Formats: sequence, C-alpha cells, structure tokens
Amino acid sequence: MNIFRRSAKLSDIARIRQGHPFRGAIAAVTDGPIRVIQLKNLSASGVHDPNDLLRTRLHPRKTPDWVQDGDVLLAARGAHPLAVLLCNPPVDTVCSPHLYVIRVTDQERVMPAFLAWQLNQQGAQEHLRRQAAGSRQQSLRKMAIEALAVHLPPLLHQQRIVAIARAAQLEKFQCEQMIAARHAEVARYAARILGETPG
Repeated sequence: MNIFRRSAKLSDIARIRQGHPFRGAIAAVTDGPIRVIQLKNLSASGVHDPNDLLRTRLHPRKTPDWVQDGDVLLAARGAHPLAVLLCNPPVDTVCSPHLYVIRVTDQERVMPAFLAWQLNQQGAQEHLRRQAAGSRQQSLRKMAIEALAVHLPPLLHQQRIVAIARAAQLEKFQCEQMIAARHAEVARYAARILGETPG
C-alpha cells in the first residue's frame, strides 16, 4: 500500500495569510516592544536568534496577528520559496509582508513540522516556482499556495520523516563546523610557515 496516497489541498488543512501589512520600510526602534521576522532571518535550520530580529512599534487599529509556536513561515519572494517551522517565538512577534504564515488547522492529519519539510521538497518547490508571478522579482500568490496538494501519510510516518530530516540537518551542521575548523587550522599553519624567515 502506498502510504502517500492520501492528500489534500493546503487550504483544507491550514489557514494561510501574509505577514503584517507594513507600509513602506519597517522603522527600527531600539527598545521597541514588537519583533519582526523578515526574509533575511530565515535559514534552512529555521529562524535565526530571536535577539537579532528587528524591533519596532506598531499603532494598529486592531490587535496584530501574532505568530505562534508551530506556525510555518513561507518566503513569498525569491526563486527558492523556503519554508521553516517556527519554534517558541518571542511574544508580540509579527512577520513582514514578504512572508506567508501557514497555521495548521487539522493537526489530526498533518504535523506542522512535516508540512514545513514537505514544502521544501522538490515537488512542492516546483509547483510554487511554476505559479510564481513576476519577471524580475518573483512572488507567490496566496491562491497558488492554497491550491498546493499536500501528501498526508499516517502521523507515525510523518514523525519518522521529521526525525530523520532533523538528524540529517544536524549532521550537515556538524560537518560544516568541522570543515570550517579545518580550514581555519590550515590557514593558521600556512600563515606560520609562510611567515618564517629563511635561515
């Protein structure tokens, strides 16, 4: 039996919205009570250090749509629509309008972590790139994201895939750290050898 046979449109299992509708550039306020997640804060391993997030002030007419633990953030611009799982964000945090916030509404069928993983896989990425609009700066439309077909294997299989993916990400990080350390070691050794005065 094919465990990936079950599927649904993303809009059937999640609510999708764009980030906070800032008008123009986001004003940085050193002691601002609001944190803003922007495209530059995303990486394959998630959102960078919350302390690096831009701080600002808001004066909305209604309470902003704060992001929350388990939200999936999807880049709305660029050739590679990266998706990341949001884990324990600071209180009073919003996203820039260049990000979509995807909140799973049917956690009996899909894990947020599995959804984030699946959105980064080749099939989903190809669909999103095909649907992107714009010639110079491609951007994703909400309708294209809502129409994306999402595979829904049993939760146990989703948990296993997420665990394997996280282990692979950790191995990649450790390998990159080892490579960087070795390059630094070689550079120090070369500097010492090349800096010696011939006898």
